[in-house]
Formats: sequence, structure tokens, C-alpha cells
Amino acid sequence: MRLKSKKDLSKRAFFSGCISALMLVLVLGSCTAQRQLRKEGAYKCDNDTRDIPEPGTRKPKLYWDSIERTLFNQGEQLLDMERNFRKLFGRPEQARNINSLDEVPDCCWFTNRHGFDRMSPEQIARGRVVTGGPDTSGVWTVFRPKVGGATPGFWIKDKHGHQYMMKFDPPGYPEMATAASAISCRYFYACGYNVPEETIVYWKPEILKVQEGVTYTDDDGREQPFTQEHLLSILKDVHQTPDGYIRSLASLSLGNVKGPFSFDGTRRDDPNDWCPHQHRRELRALYVMASLVNHHDTKDMNTMDTYEEKDGRRFLKHHLLDFGSTLGSDGDAPKPPLKGYANVFDLRDVMVSLFTLGTKTWPWEYAKPVEYPSIGYFESEIFEPDKFNPIIPNPAFEEMTDRDAYWGAKIVMSFRDADLKALVKAGQYSNPEAEAFLLKTLIERRDKIGRHWFGKVNPLDNFEIRDAGASLEISFDDLAVAYGLEDARHATYELSIRYDGEEIIAGRTSPETGFALSEADLDLMKSRYLTPRADDDYERHAFEVRIRTRRGGGSWSRPTALWLWYTAEDQSLALAGLEHLDVTK
Repeated sequence: MRLKSKKDLSKRAFFSGCISALMLVLVLGSCTAQRQLRKEGAYKCDNDTRDIPEPGTRKPKLYWDSIERTLFNQGEQLLDMERNFRKLFGRPEQARNINSLDEVPDCCWFTNRHGFDRMSPEQIARGRVVTGGPDTSGVWTVFRPKVGGATPGFWIKDKHGHQYMMKFDPPGYPEMATAASAISCRYFYACGYNVPEETIVYWKPEILKVQEGVTYTDDDGREQPFTQEHLLSILKDVHQTPDGYIRSLASLSLGNVKGPFSFDGTRRDDPNDWCPHQHRRELRALYVMASLVNHHDTKDMNTMDTYEEKDGRRFLKHHLLDFGSTLGSDGDAPKPPLKGYANVFDLRDVMVSLFTLGTKTWPWEYAKPVEYPSIGYFESEIFEPDKFNPIIPNPAFEEMTDRDAYWGAKIVMSFRDADLKALVKAGQYSNPEAEAFLLKTLIERRDKIGRHWFGKVNPLDNFEIRDAGASLEISFDDLAVAYGLEDARHATYELSIRYDGEEIIAGRTSPETGFALSEADLDLMKSRYLTPRADDDYERHAFEVRIRTRRGGGSWSRPTALWLWYTAEDQSLALAGLEHLDVTK
């Protein structure tokens, strides 16, 4: 065997260094996404409702997805050098479906609701309303038993022909799963996601009738008739009120379903599906919104695509569903303390335990016992917003950046105490003490989420530009102050302006959430203006305004950048872009 000489080794080191340097240059050179600034401002709606042929039905792959996400995807990430370099040097790939105002446009995945156009507590409590729930004044026809899932159930048609999946609370824990589902469904709808209509309904067993010819598949894979006796066997363990009523959750059928979507890649038979799902901000930031209600069961199986028609166009719409394992519920029992704090098989935790010879302990190992059976295990003391973990690794969550998380956190923070109280009321708890405990816990988790993620970027938002004649006024909200997380008396803001790569105004500070550009400032900016080479040459059209924040004696934050579009014809400036930068330069 030939031993390698020092010369051979030095060559290898040289080429290895060259490859690393080249990778670094490529990563740093491609870290900024094209901003697509326009004179008209940001686009508010994605064009993803174009007419498409009816897709096939995607089959769920629960076990394979679990293996793939837990083992293979984690290994691929370790070998993805570009991704690793980006994270190492603080240049992660940003979401691809955001507009120039750093927001997600309305689309078939997400509709801007409470976080951007406030809903009243009453609207939040109503959630999505289509039918108002099943009509209990007539017969309910059972036409299909529930297939899969941890809890029993069946499908019914009411006298109007509306179809609902009926779900129940587990024995010994009345109200737990049905309340969790009703609350979380309304919460995610108010956040902006597509969800089913879900209604808590009280009814008596005598209104049920099994449709003739209904079958089910037994444990041996054989098809058997589903009879009234089978129905009664489902109901025998279901909690009933002293006056004989059964409480259940009625989930309205979504219609023409085409199977679950995936949290990565695109759907090949949907021409409208242009953005890889792991690079959609609304799916990345779902991590933050899910952490509030401990929706750990965010896997492909709990999503659904539907083929819908509107204005003569047919297209796919994408839904979240199945919220019975949120808050303190695990569907068929109270949630174990582990869930929400680690994957079912967490490779990283396993490695830590191995390296520490098992001496490492985790906060959830010392969880308090369940206090309220109607709530299950739900807490705010050991909750850490960036330590939330879904049941299996989620590709979209793995790609989340600080900017994505900030976007999600400002939606979470938009739920004020009255909004959260309205959500809790929608759970229809019979114990006022349990209701008060849940509200207190949600408030504490919400504020932890805000403090953590607002600390990652500069939380300035709701910018307004006003022409005041000889001056231009720039005003904004400091969301950390607006939501009571920071004291306004300890905040200082610094403004600088750049054009064509050169800083032309620097170091201007103010204790107020606003700046006024004087006539002299505007004249200076106009004097630097260069005629654009083309209509889409936004770099020469736009002045970049950067605002940083300092709290007390701390250091300056990362900047929030605005792009002001200058129109030479009428010498006007208008807001064309906004970016919550996650780098300091």
C-alpha cells in the first residue's frame, strides 16, 4: 500500500478548501431572493385557481412517511452541503411564495384573516360555518363506519342530506377530545387555513338508523355487514349525560376529496401547485401556530386536498383536518407529556442520551398529573416555543427561517385575551375552573411565543407612508410594545437610507415609532436618483430605508427594510416592499 506523501495531503487539503470556499461563495451569492418590487405594490392574491383536469386520489402512506421522515430525510439533510452552509452562515433559503411586503398572498392554501383583518371574538367562536351542524330534529342515517384513527366513529346523513363524521370523547374523559377539536379547528380557521366545519352537537341514540347494505372490514381483512349491533357496540363506551344525551363532534364532509397533501415537494397532477411545499411560508410557519395549541400530529395524514369549482373553474384546495389530538387531548386518552416535546422516535434525543450515558433528563419527565379530565395534559411552564416537536419530523418545519417564524408569531399574538376566551367558550366545557385553567395556559403560551420569535427579527410592522407636503412621514407599530411584551419607554429606533448600494442618510434616531424626512432629505434623495435602465429595474427605482431597534442598553436589532418606489414624473415616493431581515448587514 502506497503511503500518501505530505505533498499529496497538502493537495487534497488545497482542493478541499477550494471546494468549501466555492460553496460558500455560491451560498452567500444566492442568499437574497428576488424581491419583485413593483410600482403598484405587492400582489395580494396568488393565481392558483386556474381550471385544471380532475386529479386522481392520492393514497395516504402513513407508515412509509413515518420511516422516510424520521430516518431517510434526516440523513439527506446531513448530506445536503448547500443547506448546511446556508444554516452555518446564517443564510437559510427563504420562503418562495411571499410577496414584496413579506406576507403570504391569499391562495388555495391560506386566506389572510384574523392576523391581518381582525375578526370579532364572536366570528372567531363561530369558525367556518356552512350548515351550522347536523339537524337533530330528524333521523340520522349511518352510511359508513369510520376507517382508521385512534377513536371510534361513523358517518351520518341528516334529514337534509348533509354528511358528517361523528367523533366522540374517550371513556373517562368527557369533553376532552371534542372540545379540543372544536377549539383548534376555529383557531386554525381564524389563522387563515382551510378547515372543515366542526360542530359540538348533543343528541339521543334513538335518532340513528343504519343504512341497508353498509359493510366494514374486520381484523382478518374480510368484508362484514355493519349492523345496529355494531353501532351499539361503538356507543356503549361513549359518555352520556344524565338525561341520556350523547355529546359528539360533527365534522362536515369536505366533498370531492383527492387525498392528503405532502409537506414537501409538489403534486404532479396539479398544474397550479408551483411552489415546493417545504418552501411555502404558511406551511413552515404552521410550526409556530401549531405550538400554541400543541398540535403535534401535523403529518400528511391530517391534511386533505379537495377538487372544487368556483366561477366555472375547477381546482384543488388544500385543508388541515383532525384536531382531536390538540391541547391536552391525544384523541383516545390524555396526551402523554412527551408529545409536543419530542418526535415519537427522536434521533437527536437518542444521540444526546448516548453521549451523556443516560444522565441527561428532559423537563417533560417531571410533568404534573392531569388536573382536569376535560382538558388532559396541557401546560405552559416548561413550554419553549423553539423546542416544540411534531409526532414525526415535518419537512416544512425543518426549513422554517426566523422570518417565517416571526410571520407566524404575529398571527398568534393577534389573538388577544378576549379572542382566546371566545375560542375556549367554543369548547363548551361544563367545569368553569377547567375553562379558566385552559384560558390562562393559552395566554401564557401565546406570550412566550411572542417574546421568543419577536426577539429573532425586528418586530416592526403596519408601516404607513404619508406625504405631508414638504416632508414625508414614515410611521409603524412596534409589535413587541403594542402587545405588551416590551416597554415603549426603553425603545429607540434608528433610520438609515441607501440608494444604489450607497448609504446617503445614516444614524438618525427617535424614541417614537415614526420618522419625518425633511424637504432637505427628499431633495438629497432626488439628487441621487438615476434613470432606470428598464421598467423592471427596481434597484434604480427604489430607495432602501432600514430601521433598527434598541431596547434599554442592549445592542441594535437586525434591521427591518422598506423599499420606497420613486416616480420621477410626479416626484412621489410609495411603499413598494418590506422585509424583516434576518441578517445584520
